[in-house]
Amino acid sequence: MDQAQAKDSARDRPGGRLRVSLLLPGLAALAVACSAPASVPARGPVAEAVRASLEAGEERFDHAAWDRLLAGGTRDGLVDYRFFQRRRGELDGYLERVAAADLARLAPDELKALLINAYNALTVRAILEHPTVSSIREIDGVWTGTRHTVGGHPLTLDEIEHSLLRPFFKDPRIHFAVNCASLSCAPLPGWAYHGAGLDEQLEERSRAFLSDPRQVRVESGILLLSRYFDWYGGDFTAEGWSPRAGSIPAFVARYTREEVASFIADAGGSPPLAFLDYDWSLNAAVPPDPALAGAGTTKASGAGVVTRLRAWITGLGPAGIALYVAAYALLTVLFVPAWPLTVGAGAAYGVVLGTVVVSVSSVLGASLAFLVARYLLRARVARWVEGNARFAAIDAAVGREGWKIVALTRLSPAFPFNLLNYAYGLTAVGFWPYVAASWLAMLPGTLLYVYLGAAGAEVAEAATGRVDWARSTLKWIGLAATVAVTLLITRIARRALLQRAGGESGVEALS
Repeated sequence: MDQAQAKDSARDRPGGRLRVSLLLPGLAALAVACSAPASVPARGPVAEAVRASLEAGEERFDHAAWDRLLAGGTRDGLVDYRFFQRRRGELDGYLERVAAADLARLAPDELKALLINAYNALTVRAILEHPTVSSIREIDGVWTGTRHTVGGHPLTLDEIEHSLLRPFFKDPRIHFAVNCASLSCAPLPGWAYHGAGLDEQLEERSRAFLSDPRQVRVESGILLLSRYFDWYGGDFTAEGWSPRAGSIPAFVARYTREEVASFIADAGGSPPLAFLDYDWSLNAAVPPDPALAGAGTTKASGAGVVTRLRAWITGLGPAGIALYVAAYALLTVLFVPAWPLTVGAGAAYGVVLGTVVVSVSSVLGASLAFLVARYLLRARVARWVEGNARFAAIDAAVGREGWKIVALTRLSPAFPFNLLNYAYGLTAVGFWPYVAASWLAMLPGTLLYVYLGAAGAEVAEAATGRVDWARSTLKWIGLAATVAVTLLITRIARRALLQRAGGESGVEALS
């Protein structure tokens, strides 16, 4: 029986009932083997890439974006599909990175983790693209017809599972990791699989699945098992597979609850078996919103561009943050206005992380410009500000008040950020007081611009149907409050500057 026939035979039965026929201990292995879908290695370029990985791959793949999505979008193994609808841009961004991965260069466990995560993420996306279904079986060709790009290769879900994962890695625990969007399939954990620690993750998933009474239990002296052991029984006992056992009950006993393991042992390792029917109902903690059908197709719109860019930069993980910081600091040193990157950080990372990223970036850029002016280009910078009444007033005020003037000028929008970075390199203020005062005083303005970017991103996603308008409205209310506070701080800073600059004439020079 081939794979499609095996699945179809199960799909025709209602979920949750016991398969009537019992497998006598002596015939169990044979009956299971006959019904197992084929595990046939892929051929061609994708097979060559997998073999290259298994032989000499060393690189890693960052699944941080999928990690974050699972942390927020799963509940006890079930899926909050509306959460994923709101975060569709991030999901698509992650899958775009999966599509561009170089499979041949990945370390073997990294490739194994990528294929499992890709299968699970693509399954979630399949449901998002068909939000009216009550079962994944209602999606024509979902396993064998629709191709997805994984590592540059067009693959169906069945090819990922049965032509790559099973035949090349020969690990039966894979069945407890891939998720088919159904109640009887392996639960979707609230974290992604990673090459580092993958074995421990697969062990944990095996124990969780085989300890679940819905998947393995004893009734009336019969060991009732998940249909996985009907379809894929040979994977758990065949030579060359690891971990393996001499029989299916022996494999189950290794991971299951103590009372089940004891029952197997008391039966001499060969208890009578039966298989539970498979429940193909959607594994939804929160079902998708049918009104959002097609929400993932707005790639050409402005809103779609925003969400895709947001997903791309966040999908880079720590490397994306490092790139952002480096670009921001470089633009600051080169006198290029960096406010678009400040707003962009809010759109990409949200208010909290965006503020942290921009705060680090702006202080780094300001510090580099300060050091360049003080030690490398002092004469040239001096010519830039020569005869500038504004700088003369700053210089005199810094001589009296030091870092306090740095803080007050940073709080006032009247002073150009990039010029001040260089100008302060010529004053008497110390480097570390300059850094500390700049960091603290730039925070209100940073927060304002970052919040603006975050609010704009919320509007963009609301326009695609991935964020509700009530949430977006709250973000704009928060922006209004941030503007009000920033304006208040600016007024207070101007008054303090007026007092410390020695009167109105000093402030006129400064402003």
